[in-house]
Amino acid sequence: MKIGIIGGTGFYNLLDGMQEKTVSTEYGDVTVFQSVYEGKEVTFLPRHGKHHDTLAPFVNYRANMLALKELGIERVLAFSAVGAINPDIGVGSLSLLDQFVDFTTRPKTYGKFSVDITEPFCPELQSAYRKSAVAIDEPLREDTKLICVDGPRYETKAEIQLYGAWGMDVVGMTNATEASLARELGICYAVVTLATNMAPGVTETKPSLKAHKAVSESKREKVKELMLEAIKAAGVRESCSCPEAYERATVANS
Repeated sequence: MKIGIIGGTGFYNLLDGMQEKTVSTEYGDVTVFQSVYEGKEVTFLPRHGKHHDTLAPFVNYRANMLALKELGIERVLAFSAVGAINPDIGVGSLSLLDQFVDFTTRPKTYGKFSVDITEPFCPELQSAYRKSAVAIDEPLREDTKLICVDGPRYETKAEIQLYGAWGMDVVGMTNATEASLARELGICYAVVTLATNMAPGVTETKPSLKAHKAVSESKREKVKELMLEAIKAAGVRESCSCPEAYERATVANS
């Protein structure tokens, strides 16, 4: 079985003996790192590039997700940092995304066919994350709603207050795009987020890259534990509908 992991550079040493590989797609080349864990082939894709030098608006999302598809990966566990809008979500806490509102303007489709994304995240992989959080005794907030924005600028106080009034819990710049492309490719996808700061308007403290990195570093080992447990817990697809639109389109075009 093949599992994909999408995250930051902190996952380079998630597993022993990870080997670098370049995958060429029609949208560009993608660098991934591969190893084996618990009998599963694991491919880590650094979302922001090998050197973490590509900001969210400029990530080649279509190449990234297509590279995983071309490697035969059908299930992807993702992780990302976000800003907390809901005051009940503390800095340093983990959340399982359930829904999103997409405010991005970047390319986020391959333009092949329409897909149902009413429920954007794979319920089976969400269950794997829940079980993993229990296994490592780490609180995991559920039913979390993301507002996805282009970036790279942070949000204004008024924007955050508006998003909060809409019922949004966290703000980020990446996961809605990945989820949309994954669904179009028939890939199961779920994501856990780490709140590295309270968003502007929720607190008077201004966003700080130094603070963001400090929170990420403080949770690094716990997040690795979670991801390793999730790899173990993620089994083959049983009943989710994630691949159905892709499978129907493939048959129709054959």
